[in-house]
Amino acid sequence: MEPTCAACAMEWSIQLEKGLRSGVPVKAILQMGPHLQRWSRELESGIVSNGMFGLVPGEDELFANTILLRLADAFRGGNTEIRLSVVRVFLIERKHHDNRKHKQCKGLLSVARVANHLELLKQVKSVFNSGDSESKALALVLFGCWADFANDNAQIRYLILSTLVSPHDSEAKASLFAAGCFCEISDDFACITLEMLFNMMNSPEVSLPIKLAAARVFAKFKCSYSVAKKAYKIGLDLISNSSNEDILVIMLFSLSKLATISTLLTSNHVNFLVSFLEGQLTSHVQETALRCIHFLFRNNPSLKLYCNTSFEVPDGQPLDLSPSEYETWKGDWTDDEMVELNKLLSDSEALKCIV
Repeated sequence: MEPTCAACAMEWSIQLEKGLRSGVPVKAILQMGPHLQRWSRELESGIVSNGMFGLVPGEDELFANTILLRLADAFRGGNTEIRLSVVRVFLIERKHHDNRKHKQCKGLLSVARVANHLELLKQVKSVFNSGDSESKALALVLFGCWADFANDNAQIRYLILSTLVSPHDSEAKASLFAAGCFCEISDDFACITLEMLFNMMNSPEVSLPIKLAAARVFAKFKCSYSVAKKAYKIGLDLISNSSNEDILVIMLFSLSKLATISTLLTSNHVNFLVSFLEGQLTSHVQETALRCIHFLFRNNPSLKLYCNTSFEVPDGQPLDLSPSEYETWKGDWTDDEMVELNKLLSDSEALKCIV
């Protein structure tokens, strides 16, 4: 039987310590990435599996917390390269934290498994308080990766929210990333952030790169249906009041991702996208709207039962497209899927924009 991560934890901890004390700390840190990723995907080891590998109950959590503390300490005392490597490890773990094989599996960074989370936050917070702009940005990214156990900490919340209006783009973008992570799990934080984002998007003093980063956060308001619905309505207002093509494109993508939280919101968004295509839009925005419909339809094939559209194409092909153009346009969709998609579209000219 292959040893579990819990059984390998002591060896990993020793390897990390040796690597950090050697002349190649970055290599040792990056090697922890796959280990943490695998560990997050495993079920928490029970007494039976612990006994099989000679572990006593709680020993796996002890080594896990030791590894996390050592990485946090390396971040606190390291140079920029070391800090970047630590952030990269946790970004990789976060990227895969929703793709576990078992729903009951709690990730390595869940609040239930990190006993010394206050010490972790303290070490990273010290970097934020004393470091330069780049160090502050990296610290904020770590707070986002640790959202599950950091979101209840009032000081960390304040740091993230206050940095949203930082004059330094790197800090503001990092705080937007962290805010998005918190918004996925905290209703009250999401409501505060939503109000701030609305003001940022409407402020002439906020630069375009920051507005684009803020627009991406709208996809994260999935902590509850009520918050998602509120964020969706505000997003629609921002779209209707914006003439910037780049902002429109990102907002359309973000609201499409947000709408997947419920079938009702998804169907409303498809109807909005169809009506949106009837306006005077650039080809890029039209293409984006169609791609969003593509995404929503693939994510929820039953949309045809809910959307208020009646356009039909008898042979399943978009109007005015040659067979070769049709094949290019539909990509990997089946003909049956194309028939259903075409029922959602009422503007044949809009179909041409992505050929």
